[in-house]
Amino acid sequence: MRRPLRSALESLAAVLFPSDCRICCQPLVRLSRIPVCEGCLDSLAPAKVSACSICGEALEFVAVESEPVCGLCRRVPPNFDFAISFAAYDGALRRLVHLLKYEQLRPAADVIGRLLAECLAARKFDRPVIVVPVPLHRSKKRQRGFNQSELIARSALRYLDSPNFELRTSILRRVRATTSQTGLTRHQRRENVRGAFAVAAPELVKGRAVMIVDDVYTTGTTLNECARILRAAGAEQVVVATVARVYRQSVMEMARQAASSESQWQRDSQDRNAAVAQAVAG
Repeated sequence: MRRPLRSALESLAAVLFPSDCRICCQPLVRLSRIPVCEGCLDSLAPAKVSACSICGEALEFVAVESEPVCGLCRRVPPNFDFAISFAAYDGALRRLVHLLKYEQLRPAADVIGRLLAECLAARKFDRPVIVVPVPLHRSKKRQRGFNQSELIARSALRYLDSPNFELRTSILRRVRATTSQTGLTRHQRRENVRGAFAVAAPELVKGRAVMIVDDVYTTGTTLNECARILRAAGAEQVVVATVARVYRQSVMEMARQAASSESQWQRDSQDRNAAVAQAVAG
């Protein structure tokens, strides 16, 4: 009886308290902790790109190596061992991250954390890992009211429910406020974050594996700086995990075109099969 009762309550709520999905703007017909429809949530899928095995950047050509490496990582290897992300920072995922960061919709962290947990579960970690969210400066945290990276990390670990992951929110500190990275060159970005972070308890990371968690991997400058000081503090392995990744637009456009072509082929195939079935039946 619970299911019919819930359905009736959801229908009543949709009539008395009408609301639209904050992503597709279609009317919501079910109760939810976040104003996002099931269709938009179901559209959140892992990225299907050939990616660099170190930084996670999408590669323009399908790599034949089992662990392909992009040109930049070959020339200048980052301070972390590898970076993983759930999907591209666009569409419904981008809007979901914005709902959390800029519209203070904290329940969105639960959905985002679930996506990150799905990404982490697909990767084997054979040793205990200290999970460290990228910290906000105290002025920024006071303004926003929370650290979105910490909320995402906590949610992901709840879904993973594994003793191999240990959340530590006070190990990494942001000791200097930084300006926005938008519009800065790669060199300016590095200088902007250099010296902005510090390890509060080096003895806790010495000889350990550390995972840095953030919401979005944009250029990797901030994450690389965090990895650098963790390495300097004695961390043996440093990995990066984000729910979203900004890929090169040309590569992502190729992936979208390929996906669109595959979908069109599937539709055409279905139409051909239906026509054959109709002809046989006739």
